[in-house]
Amino acid sequence: MKRIHVALLVLLVLGGAWVYYTWGPRESPAGQPPLAWLDEPGVARFKEQFNAAGGGHRILILLSPT
Repeated sequence: MKRIHVALLVLLVLGGAWVYYTWGPRESPAGQPPLAWLDEPGVARFKEQFNAAGGGHRILILLSPT
């Protein structure tokens, strides 16, 4: 019986995380630039902004979930 409760709790937590991920807020915090999609036009805009900031330090970090 206890295993069923644990399994239901895990499913409830995973379901809640999925709902938040799917329908959660999509806005950046105040003072932070908006999030950008790196589709074809987005990559061009990113490249322009990255190259325009050539006078200072720039860090580019790519993270992958796999």
